[in-house]
Amino acid sequence: MRRAATGDFDSYLVPSELSGIEQTPRWLSLRWQDGFSARFHHIWLRDNCPCELCVHRVTREQTFELLAVSSDIAPNRAALQQGVLEVTWPDDHRSHFDSGWLRRHSYSECVPTDSLPERITWDAGLGLPPTFDGPSIVSTDEALNQWLTALATYGCSLVRNVPTNSEGVELLARRIGPIRDTNFGLLWDVVAEPDPITNANTSLPLPPHVDLPTREYQPGLQFLHCLVNEAEGGHSILVDGFRLAEEVQRTRPDYYDVLTTTAWNWANRSKTSDYRFVSPILVTDKTGELNEVRLGNWLRAPLTNIAFDQVELAYEAYRYIFALSFEERFSLQFRLDPGDCMVFDNRRVLHARGAFAVAGRRHLRGCYTERDELYSRLRILERAKRVQILSGAEHA
Repeated sequence: MRRAATGDFDSYLVPSELSGIEQTPRWLSLRWQDGFSARFHHIWLRDNCPCELCVHRVTREQTFELLAVSSDIAPNRAALQQGVLEVTWPDDHRSHFDSGWLRRHSYSECVPTDSLPERITWDAGLGLPPTFDGPSIVSTDEALNQWLTALATYGCSLVRNVPTNSEGVELLARRIGPIRDTNFGLLWDVVAEPDPITNANTSLPLPPHVDLPTREYQPGLQFLHCLVNEAEGGHSILVDGFRLAEEVQRTRPDYYDVLTTTAWNWANRSKTSDYRFVSPILVTDKTGELNEVRLGNWLRAPLTNIAFDQVELAYEAYRYIFALSFEERFSLQFRLDPGDCMVFDNRRVLHARGAFAVAGRRHLRGCYTERDELYSRLRILERAKRVQILSGAEHA
């Protein structure tokens, strides 16, 4: 096993060397010793040349200009040199592609190029969110990787023993990446107030919801850190919105279609701000895969972006998924004690709480960061792991 030479910051394992090549008018067909094969278009290969003339040696960002070559460019020569593909272009420019890099970036056989964890949906059978030790996460990359993998997989986690001071949640969040600022501030407190700017800062029960569906890009991850909990009641609730969507699609596919197409108005208005956005409750990408859930009952503005004869059906579908979110078979319910921090994917997992008595103090401190930061940190940890494996193999 050896390290692949590439034009980026990553390292690529080379489990099998290139063994054969066939050039056609529009692409190269490559074979590996273990039987794997893949095709690469000529223009794609020229665009991805990793040499220092085409990629800046420090930033690893491309300097090659795609318009500098013809769209029908083809190699003068393509050959294998000690497991490396060498391509000579019409202007005598030479590109060298390592077999490990090529295999990782193969697109003709639909080989995944990203190794992020696959998500697993859940219901009450999960029992509790995957639980981790805060000091271990802060001090070791191994614990950090385990925590982030679970968070990416299940969309939720419970971190114990986080210091009950004002900086505890910030220290944990910054293990992932930058904290997102909002109109609530970089860090914000959830306490019962006499003049609240949000229902969260009352002692009222909160129905299952995501935060800030009123934003074009709602926060990806949410942290809720318990500093004090002397109040009676106020139990925490988590519901997997993707699991609810599966249930709607299984039992009422007609409602699922409505929930993925009907655009609701979302609004978060206060004395000092006015945020609004228009979006379906279930947001899918161009392939039809569910990407996010927007559900927050008290953040809905009047429904207006709809044909007159579709209004009643839209309400039926909304009421159906909202009613499911209250069913105990879909929810995790637990009490947050001082030092506990609930971390979850705010674009997937709904959170809620029961009413609590104002006679006892209840103080949570929260913040947001993004899914992008989570995925970036996981990739960096995976990159470091590959370097460690390769270094061990090279010194074996």
